[in-house]
Amino acid sequence: MPKKAKDEPRYEDLVEQIETLVENIESGELGLEESIKSYEEGTKLIKQARAILDQAKQRVESLNLEESSD
Repeated sequence: MPKKAKDEPRYEDLVEQIETLVENIESGELGLEESIKSYEEGTKLIKQARAILDQAKQRVESLNLEESSD
């Protein structure tokens, strides 16, 4: 199993950060500029989370191929 770099965030941590950003935006307490910055940060986090999910999907598909060829 490939090791993650220490600076790579965990999927669960990314989701938690995204949820916090969404809550802050939805609260209506942020100004427009702060909301936009939070939205931008959220889109970056979502891209990171999707990349992690894509890697996990590839690993599962690879395992399934290995198992079916046995």
